Amino acid sequence: MADELLVLHEKPAAEFMVAGWRRQWSNGGRISSGLPRYLIEKLGARKIGQLGDQVSTLCYPFQVAGTHDTFRPAAAFQDGLPASPMARENDFYDAGNGLIIFLGEEPWSRIDLYGAGFFQAVRELGVKQTVAVEGVNGPAPPELERRINCVYSRPEMKETLERYGLIMSSRGIEGRRGPTIGMAMVSLAHFEYPEVEMFRLGAMAPMYPFVVSNNEQLGIFRDHRSFYDIMRRLKSLFKLDIDLSELQALGETESRELQSNLDRIGENNAEAKRIIEQVRSDYNVIPYVEPVNLDPALDRTLEDILQGMSDPPEGT
Repeated sequence: MADELLVLHEKPAAEFMVAGWRRQWSNGGRISSGLPRYLIEKLGARKIGQLGDQVSTLCYPFQVAGTHDTFRPAAAFQDGLPASPMARENDFYDAGNGLIIFLGEEPWSRIDLYGAGFFQAVRELGVKQTVAVEGVNGPAPPELERRINCVYSRPEMKETLERYGLIMSSRGIEGRRGPTIGMAMVSLAHFEYPEVEMFRLGAMAPMYPFVVSNNEQLGIFRDHRSFYDIMRRLKSLFKLDIDLSELQALGETESRELQSNLDRIGENNAEAKRIIEQVRSDYNVIPYVEPVNLDPALDRTLEDILQGMSDPPEGT
């Protein structure tokens, strides 16, 4: 069973893993599928394995009526001859410097089986912390920082994560709400794999209720500003050596374009202008400030100085 759940061709030294999923519900701004793909290409990551045949066979349907080939497994033919076996894409990549990237397909059933294969990889690769990246579409001023929600698997993780400008989610506590695949994996880690440290970061990609060309809503469909706001946190948290200037520039360009379209709509429609202004008024975000880690000796020295300043003078 174990070999059918996971196939690893290599086991490089690993510390951290960034995980995302294609064909999934919480993929606003193409964050869950696009950010891992961006990292794979940017860092020249090499495929080192995948979830096995047991996962491909039991966790997915062959097709869903009316969706053509959207949910069918990938297949390829060359001059009429099959060139590769039908396969699901649940792949692990080595990006070097201890970073593993996972890009998968959201399972339709047997989340327990899917999770068993996923966390087997975490264990065999020696990954210390895993982050799932996801996104939702929602009204957000395009030029401002993206709001980043977080859930995490172990209570001792909270103190560190709170230093990174995150909003801790209470989804489902007041009524039934289904989890995203990232949230489901964090929940599995907490209850079934307590040794695993996993958290989920979910960003809000701007989307407004205005229909434009092709009957699409006005927004940013591949939100590089969300990529950037997630990655600058992970760069600090995981001590990654990665240049984020390209993501920053792409995000700024997309945000300016959306804002220009919003300004044009607002000039010609009073109700649209009211909605745009209300979005800005209601929007709240915790600004990200990169944490500063003091040397323990310096930290103790500062504590001694502050303690000395608060002590009363002798003889009083």
